[in-house]
Amino acid sequence: MPPPVGRYGPSGLNAPYNIQQAHLQSQHPAHAQSGNTLPPPSLGHPGFAGNPNTNINPFTLSGGIANGMAVAGFPGAGAGDGGGTGLASHAAQMGFARGAQMQQQQLHQGHDGRLALEAKGGAVKSRIRDVWKHNLAHEMAVLRQLVDKYPYISMDTEFPGIVARPIGSFSNKADYHYQTLRCNVDLLKMIQLGITLFNDEGEVPPASGTDANGHAYGVPAPCTWQFNFRFSLEGDMYAQESTAMLAKSGIDFAMHEKNGIDPFEFGALLISSGLVLLDDVHWVSFHSGYDFGYLMKIMLCSQLPENEEEFHKLLTIFFPSLYDIKYLMKHAGRNQAVNGSPLSQAAAQILTNLGQKSGLQDIADELGVKRVGIAHQAGSDSLVTGEIYWKTRQLIFGGAIDDSKYSGQIWGLNGQMPAMAYNMAQQTPNLNGATIYSGGTPSTPNTGSHGAGAHTPQHHGAGYNAPTPGAYQMGRV
Repeated sequence: MPPPVGRYGPSGLNAPYNIQQAHLQSQHPAHAQSGNTLPPPSLGHPGFAGNPNTNINPFTLSGGIANGMAVAGFPGAGAGDGGGTGLASHAAQMGFARGAQMQQQQLHQGHDGRLALEAKGGAVKSRIRDVWKHNLAHEMAVLRQLVDKYPYISMDTEFPGIVARPIGSFSNKADYHYQTLRCNVDLLKMIQLGITLFNDEGEVPPASGTDANGHAYGVPAPCTWQFNFRFSLEGDMYAQESTAMLAKSGIDFAMHEKNGIDPFEFGALLISSGLVLLDDVHWVSFHSGYDFGYLMKIMLCSQLPENEEEFHKLLTIFFPSLYDIKYLMKHAGRNQAVNGSPLSQAAAQILTNLGQKSGLQDIADELGVKRVGIAHQAGSDSLVTGEIYWKTRQLIFGGAIDDSKYSGQIWGLNGQMPAMAYNMAQQTPNLNGATIYSGGTPSTPNTGSHGAGAHTPQHHGAGYNAPTPGAYQMGRV
């Protein structure tokens, strides 16, 4: 069972912002009544009161509390002239004004990621909750409450590309894919994680805020959470083509550097969240070797195992029930059967229509799944992934998927390809339908060596300009 929500208490990371907002609310009348005090700070940020089309403000306290604080001696309780003592003194009022200005500056910097990014994305993102370091504890507590009723978790990650290739001989393509995955996950950092919750009927949590989902204020409650991790274009390694594409998709790297989540803090919360380590929680993914690799890295606080067998042992522990949609589709098409029975005529037609197309958006288009949000952002991609899963389960698998045949299988791994010797002198075809952005050398904080250890390739032998196979995130188009 997931830990109780009270584990973190009500005084989480959000508390200081609530208190500051109460100060702001209580001061506004005083500023209007007195010409001797500083002018009120403007809340003209488009995501806040400056937008005439919305009254959303997650910092707002109830009227009773706000009024009570004003009566208790804040300016506006008859002491707005600055001539009193204590909280009514000039020094205290100057301190309040300075705090208000600091709050104003935080708002303009987009300190509340949800509202700042919703202002960019509009109403279409209203059910995709952006999570930054300041609201991480609160949103994880919400997920703990919801996972019992919504035990299907569709997932997607965004990461900074592929910068390295392993050196040596490999038993088969799956082994080569895993070693490519391992050295890149060890070197790089995850940028975003998106998860969407579904119940056993394929329904997301309701849009109305309730006690169960922890969002009782007047905005739509989320069904998708987009976790934004700390990442620096100045200090972290990346493939430039990948980060350029992510920036075009709306990812704000300045925000990630200033307000991003510590990945290992998130990993600690994830382990105790009730979302992992449980047989009755089902993870849904698409071409997801890298996705699960990054998640295990932050939960283990260590590099990935050297061999694929150990990787799968850990995968089974952390994610006892998982489905990779690309594996499901490829397996059904190759065998012309699902769950041990021949494909229905309708299912066969869907797979025929797809042909060689196997990207996430290709499958979504064929199944009639409409995207919400922006492609190549983890929240939107996780929502599309979940909707595709339920359509696939209904239209191709006849309403049920045999866990014994499909759970735990990840496309590109598991020794699916025929065994054959591989070495770095060979050109490796892109077998997974992924779009690879690996031209040129990776961008690093220094222009010299990227500082990889002996277990990863060096510049002179890594073959950065060659096509790289594997479950590369940016190929999910």
